[in-house]
Amino acid sequence: MKKFTLTEDGTLLFRTDPTNPLPGKPVGRIIKGDALLQPDIDITDSGIDTGNVKEWLALHINETLPSLALLKDEEEIQEPARNIANKIYESLGILPRAELEDDIAALDETGRAALRQRKIRLGLLLVFLPLLNKPAAVRLRALLWNLWKNKELPAFVPNDGVTSISIADKDNIDPLYFRAIGYPVYGSRAIRVDMLDRLISAVYDNANKGVFQARHEMAEWLGCPIPDLYTVLEAMGHKKIHDPADDITVGTETREEPKETIISESGTSAPVAETENSPTENPPPAQTKKPELATFRLRKGNAYGKSQHRKTPEAANAPPKKLFQKPHKKKDDKPREKPERIMSAVSKKKIEDSPFAALKDLKILSKE
Repeated sequence: MKKFTLTEDGTLLFRTDPTNPLPGKPVGRIIKGDALLQPDIDITDSGIDTGNVKEWLALHINETLPSLALLKDEEEIQEPARNIANKIYESLGILPRAELEDDIAALDETGRAALRQRKIRLGLLLVFLPLLNKPAAVRLRALLWNLWKNKELPAFVPNDGVTSISIADKDNIDPLYFRAIGYPVYGSRAIRVDMLDRLISAVYDNANKGVFQARHEMAEWLGCPIPDLYTVLEAMGHKKIHDPADDITVGTETREEPKETIISESGTSAPVAETENSPTENPPPAQTKKPELATFRLRKGNAYGKSQHRKTPEAANAPPKKLFQKPHKKKDDKPREKPERIMSAVSKKKIEDSPFAALKDLKILSKE
């Protein structure tokens, strides 16, 4: 069986000696079959047994995509976990969580354990098989997808081990293809799904009161510049509310401190001579501190799907409410009746009429 090799353009090669390092001679190619993961073959060499090639091809797909092969015709698990497994199998191992949310919401502990056992990751944004991120699995999925969609071969794939690539022209790419090979497109980057899941988890783990700050390590995970990181976060639905880079004044110049001078006996100025203890070598450069990155407000609702609690146009255009403001009372057309003021006829008591004043007068008379 090791005598056969499948190239990235779909050509089948055969070697009479498996130990021969040469690729071998072309004996046919794979063609579109009845299902995405079940391609057919077209043998051009009459000396090759078609049955052996089909058996090798099925084994090759199962060995390259082992976690995906385990989900085929899964009968041991019950609904809704089985429905999730079938959909992940048919989509080459990755789907947006929003498309599976009804099934995920109905899962019990037994169903979740069954999915974990089959290495299915229920991410915040995507449901996927992490073991399919290996380069060989990425290349084979690219081949099978383009073959099934009648696209040209070989298919474009990111370099082995790359965590993300820049997408220059988003209008001329197929985002479904990049998602199928494990590199969903967000913003200006196609990101390997495990790194994307790591980024999403970091965002929600570090959020406080619905706000989070981008970190330099996020860009390092994706291998991209900071502006690209911002486009990725905004494509997820998060809104940038403050960027410290905008506060930096552009075009400011630092003044150069004037050199100290002394006045000579002749009245002319002369620069201060350097002392012997002055250093002759430049001091080591100070370590530069990484600048603070932008702050974002989390998207409303879940990490996936449409945002919830959207404002109506009237509410969006209304002025913000002030804290501790009393509700405004509407004025009626009818005049309000004012209550009548009751005037009291009781006169105020004078101080000299009080008993304490009389007692004071008695004390004065007794002294006299």
